[in-house]
Amino acid sequence: MTDLPAYVVINNDSQSEELRSVLRTPAQKILFPLSPEDQESLEILEAKYDAEKNCAGLAAPQIGIPKQMIVFEALCSPEIKKWRPDFTQEMPKTVWVNPSYDGIGESLHEDYEGCFSVNDLAGPVKRFTKITYKATLPDGTPVSGEAEGFLARVIQHEIDHIRGILCIDKVPEGQLMSIGAYREMRAAKMAEDRNE
Repeated sequence: MTDLPAYVVINNDSQSEELRSVLRTPAQKILFPLSPEDQESLEILEAKYDAEKNCAGLAAPQIGIPKQMIVFEALCSPEIKKWRPDFTQEMPKTVWVNPSYDGIGESLHEDYEGCFSVNDLAGPVKRFTKITYKATLPDGTPVSGEAEGFLARVIQHEIDHIRGILCIDKVPEGQLMSIGAYREMRAAKMAEDRNE
């Protein structure tokens, strides 16, 4: 698969308003067994994810496919653990269809998020610390469980995409920053933590 779709970016005025609207519209539920079209869409989504470096997850609307499909992975190296103490749970690369989540309790954790669908912006986003999730695997097998910490954050971020919600919608007013400014802030914090 050589011609992978470009990202749909909400603040890219060179993309049509019609194309960008896929990011703001709840995605379509998928019927089983998968149609050939839905199977192809899943393959494109997974190939786009595999082609990225440093990508925790990807939802179909991010590449212009208005369907309820996501792919994500949460694997923690010792280096990542140093600056992500909330990385308490791992999950290998996973593809879900028609996923949903609900928060467990009222505990929220704030952390900075960026996104391929939002050019050069990041900001603090509060998300549930623990969630329950339900989804279907591409072969039709239902899955459900609980997630916490960084894994829960990734799942919520990707499922929000299929709900028409972007991470910047959850950033408090006046707290959006450039990715460059965020990276500088994070590097300074990591250096400070190493010196303690």
